[in-house]
Amino acid sequence: MDKYEMETIWDGDDQMHAASLMSNELLSRRLNEHCSSLAQSGYLNGCVLVALEGRTLLSKGYGMANFEHGIPNTPQTKFRIGSMTKQFTAMAIMLMHELKQLNVNDPISKYITSYPNGDKITIHHLLTHTAGIPNFTGLDDYAARMRMPSSTSDTVDRFIGLPLLFEPGTQFDYSNSGYVLLSYLIEQITGRTYADYIHHVLLKPLGMINSGYDDAAKILKNRAAGYEVWGSLVHAEFTDMSIPSGAGGMYSTIEDLYIWGLSLHSQRQINEQAYERMTTPFNGKYGYGLFVYEEEIRGSSRKVIGHSGGINGFISEMKHYKDEDLTVIVLSNLVTTQVGHISKELAQIAFGDELQPPPAYAPVLLAASRQQELLGSYAVEDEPKVSFQITFEQERLYISLDKSFKFELCPYCVQEHKIDFFLKGMQGKVAFCTSAERMELLVQLYGGAKKAVKKREHQI
Repeated sequence: MDKYEMETIWDGDDQMHAASLMSNELLSRRLNEHCSSLAQSGYLNGCVLVALEGRTLLSKGYGMANFEHGIPNTPQTKFRIGSMTKQFTAMAIMLMHELKQLNVNDPISKYITSYPNGDKITIHHLLTHTAGIPNFTGLDDYAARMRMPSSTSDTVDRFIGLPLLFEPGTQFDYSNSGYVLLSYLIEQITGRTYADYIHHVLLKPLGMINSGYDDAAKILKNRAAGYEVWGSLVHAEFTDMSIPSGAGGMYSTIEDLYIWGLSLHSQRQINEQAYERMTTPFNGKYGYGLFVYEEEIRGSSRKVIGHSGGINGFISEMKHYKDEDLTVIVLSNLVTTQVGHISKELAQIAFGDELQPPPAYAPVLLAASRQQELLGSYAVEDEPKVSFQITFEQERLYISLDKSFKFELCPYCVQEHKIDFFLKGMQGKVAFCTSAERMELLVQLYGGAKKAVKKREHQI
């Protein structure tokens, strides 16, 4: 091979490398532009990381970590991650399985002799949400008790006496109770607290210095405050973080979670067989601490492994597109941020789609008579116990649903028999339609749509 041929080959490699860098730079810009447009519209407040084939394309904060003090979100901002905690709990159980401290096929009666039906419920059932144990966060007294400290054993006592919903192993029913029980198992077998075990066995070896089990009393640098919307931005209700335990008690950052994902999917801490157990769905779309499912993007079905999380004031999503080696992480401290929708949009961009920014609506004036016509209660079709309320307060229209949400309604298109609204700070639409027979709402929120009919005054 002569000198000219060698120079040609090297020139070709340089051109390919330059093209790759340009492609990554363009992709990074598109991802950031999309997130920036969402943030400007009030639809994204949090942090986002996108990585493809080991290269980080985007790692950035948007909006505020603390609105009161004007502190912006950064990649180092620490968020509560809610149910994303479950994959850490599952990993801890798998490590204990490898060390023969337990066996996932064991009945829990082997470790907790007093648990009702413990001879029928296995650790595997707890990991896959197929144990039939009722979800304690859905109990009537949860809202009143979530502010009070609780040991893991005390939390278990809240649901230990409840009857099973079904025969263990026969159905899937997502239950935080099962993962609190797994946390209790870890503490009973190791003699260490859940927080201590997770820190020293999982986080510290990976260098995840910005992750851990949350404690509101602890001074934690770069901690985000959690927010909700009830007419306007408000502080989230307090939850004592001793309660969710291994079902949802951890905090982390986008960068630490990316370290975690790299370790998980390269089987750094567990062997291949254990990884297969964690990522193989049982009786549904759930493995061990992870959802495993197919997502359609650009005409192709893509395997996704990941988990979402939600706890007062915080909402999160972490997805790993297995075959394409794409990771998308969205952490938010404002619960109106639709992290699932945003994460899929970012994946679409990474796979080559050119998405349009969210539409910008200009509010228009609404006559007082039309405002008055709107007010009242609207019963949701096929859900007789569920009603939307439309109220007028301090010169603004609001739509609310029980204690779930309250958003400002902003009209942008007014016609004789129809009024279209956008929601301030929330991706969604509401349409008010009238006819000779009835008045109804079409509410499009959180990726779904509900139709509701206005109740007559004597029904309200």
